[in-house]
Formats: sequence, structure tokens, C-alpha cells
Amino acid sequence: MRIDLNCDMGESWYDRQVGQDKAIMPLISSCNLACGFHGGDALSMQRTIGWALAAGVAIGAHPSYPDRKHFGRRELSLPLDNLSALLQYQIAALQGMVIQQGGQLQHLKAHGALYHRAASDPELANILAQLARDFSIPILFGPPHSALTSAAEAYGLDFAAEGFIDRTYEADLRLRSRQLAGAILEDPTQAAAQALQLAADGRVRDCYGQQHDLAVQTLCVHGDNPQSLAILRAVHDSLSQAGISVLAPGIS
Repeated sequence: MRIDLNCDMGESWYDRQVGQDKAIMPLISSCNLACGFHGGDALSMQRTIGWALAAGVAIGAHPSYPDRKHFGRRELSLPLDNLSALLQYQIAALQGMVIQQGGQLQHLKAHGALYHRAASDPELANILAQLARDFSIPILFGPPHSALTSAAEAYGLDFAAEGFIDRTYEADLRLRSRQLAGAILEDPTQAAAQALQLAADGRVRDCYGQQHDLAVQTLCVHGDNPQSLAILRAVHDSLSQAGISVLAPGIS
């Protein structure tokens, strides 16, 4: 058995430190790197790329709405042609920096509010899939059975269905709003138990205690979660004890 562990990273900018990227990198198999709009600046992006390449971690682009104030987690009303250009700009910037260091982008995963919109908006999902194809990025990350699933198939991409280790789910399997109590898991033991159930059984318990099927290939921890490092250590212990390997999608 195998599972990919991914983390949103490279989100520090200037004097604002977000996450523990260097310490986390050896514990994951894929990283989603901010492209400068919700987080990230040139130096933090450059450093995080280097850490990922040194650790053999697959690198993905993690573009967002242009919204540092709300960390890309607020929906913005932008015309699709404008949004498409902003996404192209972000992916191109990160891709250039990755290539310069001798690497390549392996996946594309939208960030925050953009991710949730793309999951239910076929037009935006198709824009993301087309950009992935145009930039020769082979894998699209997104929620299972979403508009992103269909878009990946339409554009000849592999799709990695994603589950979340440090977030709780509603009964309809949407992530619980961050504005509500209990939306974020910071207890490493609890988060590791959720990761193990997703990886081993393809199931998850919602915030009301009900079990649901949820088959995924990749599991996400948010780098800005204060407990992300402790969570990933606990997850590794749980997966190892269960005989589950941590490998990026497409790695044999």
C-alpha cells in the first residue's frame, strides 16, 4: 500500500515567517509551492525549491487569488480571462525558478478559495487543466469526484484525488468552514488517525461522527498549521506501522 503526503509550502514573504518548510520537507513526498500571490516571495520560493530537490520531493505549483491580506482564502470575483492570465503568470514564475535549479513541476494544485471554486466550477477547472497541459505538468490535484476530476481527464492529465489530514469534513464531504469550531485538527494523534483511515481504508469520519467512503491518492497537511511538523511525524509513525509507503504520484 502507498500514499502521497503533500504540504502547502513556500508561503513566507519578507519578514513574515509561515511554516517550518525545511524541517517538514523530509517527511513528505510532494510539496505545493506558493507562487507569490497569497504567500511566497522570490527568496522563499527559491529556498523551498532547493530544499525539495535536495530531499527528492515532487514539486507542484500552488497558485491562488491575488489576496495576501486573506491568505487566498477569500473568494474574489474576477473575470475568467483575467484569472487565467494571473494563473499563467504564477505558474510560469515558479516553473522558471524550478527549471533553473534543475527540476521540473510534477503537479498543479490551486490554493484556498480558488481550489474550492475550481472543484465545482467546470470553466475554472478547465482553465487549470489546460494550463497544466500547456506547461507540461502531468498531474492535477483536487477533491475526489469534482469538476477538476473531469477536467484532468478531458486534457489528458493524471488526477490525484486529495484528502486532508488536518481538516474536518462536513456530511457532504466538503471541508468544514474555517470560521466554524472544530474545522482545523491540531492534535497530532487525531490527525494521524484520520490520515491512516484515509490511506488504509479509503474512509473518513465527518464532524458529526458518521463514516463515509473517500478514496484518495494524496493527503494534505497545511504548512501554516502550527502543529504541521508534529502532525507529519505522527502520520509517518502510523503509516509505517501499518506498512504503508509514502510515495509521490507517478513514482514507482
